[in-house]
Amino acid sequence: MTPCSACARLKGIEAGPDFIAALSNSVLLLGDHQAYPGYAVLWSRVHAKELHLLTPEVHAAFCQDLRRASAAVELASGCAKLNTAILGNQVQHLHVHLFPRSAMDPERLEHPWVHAALFKDPGTPQQRQAAIARIREALQAVQP
Repeated sequence: MTPCSACARLKGIEAGPDFIAALSNSVLLLGDHQAYPGYAVLWSRVHAKELHLLTPEVHAAFCQDLRRASAAVELASGCAKLNTAILGNQVQHLHVHLFPRSAMDPERLEHPWVHAALFKDPGTPQQRQAAIARIREALQAVQP
């Protein structure tokens, strides 16, 4: 069995530059790109390929983390709509993409991958740190 790249990445992630917060059963990281400013990814601490493979207790805790993380990303970004996606086709470790969508996006009614060509732009270090700080601050305002 091939080791999970996500499990390996999550070990010691709290010291990483993309780390936003450790929640009860997950870790919130700033997304690799910032085509959608504030894009973040919530990673389960428990290795599971699918959401329904979590135990009921872990599932409930992960969903609570997702509620809090998505509320914080929405608040921090000021987005008009927050798209959430659980795919796992490339990395088969439970994670949720949180895409803040702007009302000014001319393709706001399309799926987030319509801008996939922009996914190569990570944003500047200053933009990334500012986004992380805004999301952390918003997490403090969102009830656990």
